[in-house]
Amino acid sequence: MTGSFLLRPLALAATLAAAGPALAQADAPLPPGPPPVPAPGSQAATPVPLAYGISQKFTHESNLFRETQGAEDDWVSTTALNLALDQPLGRGKLRGTASLQANRYGDHDELDNTGHDVDLALDVETALNLAGTVGVRASRQQYRYGLDSATPFDGKNTEDEQAAYVQARLGGMGVWSLLAGADTLERSYSQDAFAALNDLSQWSAEGGVGWRPGPDLGGTLKARYTRISRPDSPLGFGDDVGRREVELAMGWQASGASRLEGRVARAKERHSVLEDRSFWTGGLAWDWTPGAKLRLRTELSRDTEGAGGAQTSPEPSAQAVPAGDTLRDSLRWSVEWAATAKVNVLAAAQYSERRLKALVGGLPASAEDQTTALSLGVRWAPSRALDLGCDLAREKRETDSPLTVITRAYELTTVGCSVAFWFR
Repeated sequence: MTGSFLLRPLALAATLAAAGPALAQADAPLPPGPPPVPAPGSQAATPVPLAYGISQKFTHESNLFRETQGAEDDWVSTTALNLALDQPLGRGKLRGTASLQANRYGDHDELDNTGHDVDLALDVETALNLAGTVGVRASRQQYRYGLDSATPFDGKNTEDEQAAYVQARLGGMGVWSLLAGADTLERSYSQDAFAALNDLSQWSAEGGVGWRPGPDLGGTLKARYTRISRPDSPLGFGDDVGRREVELAMGWQASGASRLEGRVARAKERHSVLEDRSFWTGGLAWDWTPGAKLRLRTELSRDTEGAGGAQTSPEPSAQAVPAGDTLRDSLRWSVEWAATAKVNVLAAAQYSERRLKALVGGLPASAEDQTTALSLGVRWAPSRALDLGCDLAREKRETDSPLTVITRAYELTTVGCSVAFWFR
């Protein structure tokens, strides 16, 4: 539902960077929100204790319902009230973002809706080498038309999410540290038939050690348990999942311009309905900054939806598939160029392959699909009070399983422009 599906993760990260470290939302689709605060380093992106404003975005989608044939196009207008917070509190910091949105459709006014996206986090650091973060997140958006079905779902279906998390580290000043964390997620839908199969409740807890022998090298070793529960309904039995995994992650600042990050994890899942499984996940990312104005990032990853840990970028059209039912391999390349002090250009390309499993009529079904996505965006911040931006994106999904009922092929082109006024 946004002007650029690949640029939305970059846009969200840029917005949160203006208010503090970014918060990851690995596999949730993003609503048509406000334009981001402009390029880091520009005058308008300088962090301030409080910023608030209003934005307007117009997006044209060539295939509103992601149909294989007979695509319908439409315009979407998103008006939003926005807030960014970055307030030091002693040795800690309170940071957050908020957006209240009114979404209006040109030809399909039955889909008109209001949404919100709120993040709030408190960073804490004590004199005893104990540091951590506690945060909450809430969002409401129109679900993206049943992307986990061969038949497009074209009705109004509101998706609500509430999440909370806590992370703690003991001994961060030395070579070794102890790590612990926990998080919880609740997801629900307004359309009864869809909610009966797709509502979920998820929580996870993790613990481990951190290792940092020098300023340029560090890593973590964590053990994590995740529990996903879905309600049973007259339409079938919800597949509850318990996952145990061990993850090793490393980061190396190879030079002033180059940084490598890698992770590998082994997971084992027990399902109440689908078959149990074990699998490897992981990723490798390379950040290269050849100059002050240019940053390139290359990412190769294998993940499951709903997984914890240091996730890389989400699927361009990430769907609300229950955690663990999708295994995704992806290759992503992105570039960010500060053309001037006030103009930022972002481009990205991504290819991904997914292997899906789901329950259909109480019976397991499987499928595979491939998605290619390209995007280009330009941001202009002529002053601290004004942000302008435009995005262009192309997305194509193909499937090797044309008779399946859990995915489908489609093509989509989106273009959007936005303007935001800020008071800082």
